[in-house]
Amino acid sequence: MTISPRPRPGPSRRALLGSAAPLSLAAVLAACTGGGQSAQETPRGKDGTLAWWDQFRPLTEAFETELFGPYAEQHDGLTIERRQMDAPDLGEALQVARRSGQMPDVHSNAGLGSPPAALISQDWFQPIGEHVDFDSAAIGPELFDGVHRFDGQLYSVPLFSGRLHDATPWVNTELAEQAGVDPDASPQTWDEFREAAKRISDGTDAHGFVLPQKDAQFLDGFVGWIAQSAGAPGGIDWSTGEYQFTSRPFLDAIEFLKSFQDDGIMHPSSPSMGPRDARARWAAGEIGIYMWGSWIIGGLMVDEPESIERGIQAWSIPRQDSTRHTLTRGPGAGQFWVSAESPYAQEAAELLAVMCGEEFQAVLAAAMDQPPVLLETVEGADVHPAYATMVEHFTEDVRIAPVPESGNPATWKVVAEMNDIHPNLGEITQSYLSGATDDLEGELTAYYDAMNAERERAIEAVAAQGEDVSLEDWVFSNWDRDADYTADDYAGR
Repeated sequence: MTISPRPRPGPSRRALLGSAAPLSLAAVLAACTGGGQSAQETPRGKDGTLAWWDQFRPLTEAFETELFGPYAEQHDGLTIERRQMDAPDLGEALQVARRSGQMPDVHSNAGLGSPPAALISQDWFQPIGEHVDFDSAAIGPELFDGVHRFDGQLYSVPLFSGRLHDATPWVNTELAEQAGVDPDASPQTWDEFREAAKRISDGTDAHGFVLPQKDAQFLDGFVGWIAQSAGAPGGIDWSTGEYQFTSRPFLDAIEFLKSFQDDGIMHPSSPSMGPRDARARWAAGEIGIYMWGSWIIGGLMVDEPESIERGIQAWSIPRQDSTRHTLTRGPGAGQFWVSAESPYAQEAAELLAVMCGEEFQAVLAAAMDQPPVLLETVEGADVHPAYATMVEHFTEDVRIAPVPESGNPATWKVVAEMNDIHPNLGEITQSYLSGATDDLEGELTAYYDAMNAERERAIEAVAAQGEDVSLEDWVFSNWDRDADYTADDYAGR
């Protein structure tokens, strides 16, 4: 798929969203369910209100105006009440709601910190596949065992693509141009990228680069992407099942990040910033380049639209050298789950069916949060040119990797059994950047050894419970880093 870096002539974003309001709802539901109508008799427990909780603030208009409103209009007596919270608050609220018997009907699992299979085993959710034929829909090839389907039953569907990463360099085009840096030309190598950031630092009143270091979890994932750009296959090499934390790419990635600090290019407040703090500083014009996820434009449109008007561009993630290593990531996860206690499983499944259709996928694209699972819908959606450019980079750079849960569902029990190891990759990076440790290789080796030992212990513990699981479940001998690992590939491993 080729996506134009410039939007096509056509209606404005507001016009697009307005014209998409009905979303051909009846047609979508008829295609998926055979009739598109909910039962006429109200089941016991229904009170006329479907409660929906999530953390997707940039999608507020898309959800409330373009999805819930039209659906409720076609279902007399139904009201959909949405509650939006930050991910940590959402996880806490869900725990409280479960203890008090006040769970929402539909919610994301953000902030819960447990794999979906573990939550299903604890009876958090109910399946949706019996209400809608998702397998025959356009997203059918994106459904995976152990990710969306458990014990043969479908519990959730991906609304967003797995073909993304969280390290897109977002560039303040105004600052770049002041410094003589072409904002439309992505630096290809680490050296070129660092030089561009240095030119912004030297040629403007801003700092060239920011790395929010307060959040160890953010650093953990971010370092992984930079290591992949240097050739690492990921935190695990799926062809062998081996952890990669002591490999040269991980060492080089952390050293690369430290070089911005050593050279005075990095914003001096980086150690005290979280990702949203860094975005706010970038939006205020204090920073030229911020590497973060796809959702930055959607968030800026809500909170700091003036920064978008000033100018923003998306660069491709730079590589250590001229070799363009492919980045890998597992398939798109399920975003929304139906509470086991909800009497609205039919309605919830129908809403998810609409969300997976091409028309609402284009609406999701226009909200410019995570790219939609049907990436081709971005091409015709009213999105900012930088967002379209970013998605084009994703299609070129990212491939779908295997996940152990799809090969053997019992592996989730191993993951759940494993204790957290500290210091982890993010915490080691924090310590090294702060100067609290200068033995980077020794710290990574200790982490590698501890992770191996803990995984082996967890495998033995789960196997002792009667599960057929072993280290071989982390090995995919037919994995090709440069190709997507499809649902059919699991049978040939």
